[in-house]
Amino acid sequence: MIIYVLYAVLGLILYLFVIKPLTEMIKLKFQFGKDCKISFTFFGREIFDQLKEAKESKNTRDIFNKQKTAYNKYQYKFFVTNMLWIIRISIADPSYQKEALLNHDQYQKVDPVCHNDLLSKGLVWSKGEQWKKQRKLLSSSFEFDALKKKVPMINEITQSKIEKFSNENVLSSLQSITGLIVIKSFFGIQTDQIYINNSELQVEIANIMNEMAYMRFKSQIQSTKRLIFGTKAWKIFPTKEEKRLLQRVKDMRSIVGDLVQQRIKYFEDSNNSKINTINENFLNILVNEYLKITNKQQQEATFDQIIQEFITLQFAGTDTTAVLLYHCLYFLACYPQAQEEIRVEVNRCCPSSFINENEINNLKRLSAFISEVLRLKNPAMRPIIRVATQDHKIKDLQIKKGWLVCIDYFLQNQSERHFENAGQFDYTRWLQDNPIKDDNNFIYIPFSAGPRNCIGSQMALLEAKIILGQILKQYQITRNGNVEVSWEIHFNHQLSPTNAVILNKIK
Repeated sequence: MIIYVLYAVLGLILYLFVIKPLTEMIKLKFQFGKDCKISFTFFGREIFDQLKEAKESKNTRDIFNKQKTAYNKYQYKFFVTNMLWIIRISIADPSYQKEALLNHDQYQKVDPVCHNDLLSKGLVWSKGEQWKKQRKLLSSSFEFDALKKKVPMINEITQSKIEKFSNENVLSSLQSITGLIVIKSFFGIQTDQIYINNSELQVEIANIMNEMAYMRFKSQIQSTKRLIFGTKAWKIFPTKEEKRLLQRVKDMRSIVGDLVQQRIKYFEDSNNSKINTINENFLNILVNEYLKITNKQQQEATFDQIIQEFITLQFAGTDTTAVLLYHCLYFLACYPQAQEEIRVEVNRCCPSSFINENEINNLKRLSAFISEVLRLKNPAMRPIIRVATQDHKIKDLQIKKGWLVCIDYFLQNQSERHFENAGQFDYTRWLQDNPIKDDNNFIYIPFSAGPRNCIGSQMALLEAKIILGQILKQYQITRNGNVEVSWEIHFNHQLSPTNAVILNKIK
């Protein structure tokens, strides 16, 4: 009897982990032929192979190098693999990418930290009507006319922070700048720097998110635990490292919650009519909505949403922009002639100590340089993975409910089909009229595209231009010859280590 039960269990395992995913992959291969590349793996082994390759490679040292090489060789439309029994399909063809991005309501974004109390209710990961409400509520704050009012604040923070720039951890110094900009944008310009565990709040949030996201790459056991148990995985046989991270999350949420509660109490004690006229920061907008709610249960849910909205905007605005700036500094160090050309432009167009909004529009070379960095080394190199919430078709590609979908637009950014000398860094291509070949408006999308594109793209670019402009005015940027660099995946795709460049004060 026992032997039959064992046979049944083995048969079930064989079906779930081998026959089921392999059958789907073979069907796609038969349908699309050479346009579909398949790779069957047990426990998603290819992720760890990529990590190993990134560490061992003597030349490119880039976690995505294997995928880029395969795409350039086979020019496929889709790459299909599996995570246990789940099909994961990476879409490389821009026409299919366009359809997927425009029909975003057929997917749910996968939370890379896999925790219910951090990002799941924020703008990036919320869904359906809740997402529409949040997007509508905050969208006006990210329009350029509203962002222009932040230019003096961005200049002031940048100038005060770069005086204390640390070459020991350049990325952390950049996070300190971008994070304080987000804090003042969220809580108001009068807000002072906030500290937690002897770190600036913005840096601590960035560190927590990166460490939690990287946990899924620690081992196959960690990855499998999250795949099977989802958000509950943090409480199932937690390691010491996981317990420490969870305590840091609790401490951080407590501080943010206290700040939100203080603002709610301020408006409750004041004349509520004032709230409608004070929309200079994100928190006031959200508290305004909170105070309209009379149901206590709904209020508690909304309070939690405000905390998660702050964490989401804080992390996205701190880490992604800081990593972009770090990549820009690295390429400026690698291409000293370009660095000098852009410095001349900045000094010519922005002669005063502050860089104002009218001068920013004249920084053509700096804008082109940022565009080229985003083309080759975008922090969001691979956008957030999505899970299909229903069976549907993308053109003639059948997607089944539960499949994981990746939109790998970075492959098009480095394809000769769309860019001349695609593998070379050449920022001057963006000074030409038509730098992109065969463009369907979904080839170069560094901030994604469609209804769920990055709401903060204009703010990120505005910050990047001001911060880089201020740094170029005061510093010469060189490579740190004492470190060996690599491009790794944490939460974002980022340069490592954090001291790959050195900033020397211009005398």
